Amino acid sequence: MSDNKDKRLDKLFSYGVRFPVMQAGMPGIANVSLASRVARAGGIGTLGLQDVSVWEQNLKATKLAAEGCPISANLLLPYTRKQHIEAVLRQQIPMVSLFWGEGRKLIRQLRDHNVFVFHQVGSADEAKAALDAGVDAIIAQGREAGGHIRGTQRLDELIPEIIACASDVPVFAAGGVYSSADVQRVLALGACGVTTGTRFLLTEESNAHAAYKQYLLDADQTVITHLFGLGWSAPHRVAVNKACNKWCQADGKIPAWLQVFNSSLGFTRKMLPLKSEGARMQRVSVPLFSSAAHEAQLPASSVESTALYAGEDVGKISGIMSAEAVVQELASALPDGFKNIKRLAGC
Repeated sequence: MSDNKDKRLDKLFSYGVRFPVMQAGMPGIANVSLASRVARAGGIGTLGLQDVSVWEQNLKATKLAAEGCPISANLLLPYTRKQHIEAVLRQQIPMVSLFWGEGRKLIRQLRDHNVFVFHQVGSADEAKAALDAGVDAIIAQGREAGGHIRGTQRLDELIPEIIACASDVPVFAAGGVYSSADVQRVLALGACGVTTGTRFLLTEESNAHAAYKQYLLDADQTVITHLFGLGWSAPHRVAVNKACNKWCQADGKIPAWLQVFNSSLGFTRKMLPLKSEGARMQRVSVPLFSSAAHEAQLPASSVESTALYAGEDVGKISGIMSAEAVVQELASALPDGFKNIKRLAGC
């Protein structure tokens, strides 16, 4: 590996990160336990965005549980409010990951407070805009990723395009990265690190319901749809459950009237609390499906009527692991130049 690529990670390592292995900020799933455990294992543990009523107290709890290791905060831009940002700055969170939007003013504000800013993108054009805004790192999200999908290209095609315009800014790869072999593949394409949601969702520490986890372990099919788009009608990849079978075509398309209805409520995103209670009332027979995932506090039966976010290749994952074991597995494929070997004693 070139010295240039090594230097691209120096700033990240200066925050105390040992491995460029990032756990995606999955709202409702990436809880205090998961984010702090990833951080203690040397990776980048990310607290998923939450309602402002609990956001700051859980940022504090994650910092405490991380035992001095750096953590990241997820700022999902369609739902991010001023109070979320203020809490991040008050708590001196060293890293944030942005998704779904430009956020130029926010990036400048965060950088002014010495916050390391990741921005997840789905195209080279979007990467150029983020780079122009001054981000510290790009996360290139391939079409095969789980959750909300920003672009249309697969990861192997997208990474080289983004690398070409990224100069010395680190590029992390997201989409189907579950094993050391996957890490080796994306590093060969030029990535400096990896981000994964599905692999960390299927850990002991994640806040996904046990029924959700088992559903993914048994899954052999995912689909990109707009079904779970009440108020946020953006494409997302999910495992196929009864709600999908009832309301989606084979290619994931939903009735036009439902698409229009979901889109018409977009104005509610910044006004309504980011909570999962509404998912408790969802029924397969009634096409009112929010973006809330199937969290542990919901009934097991909700597995058929909630969004079961999952990557396209979820079938490659055969079991539940600890978050630490996932970090170790993915980091094992990193060459020494991509590791902060100066901090082997921990954070």
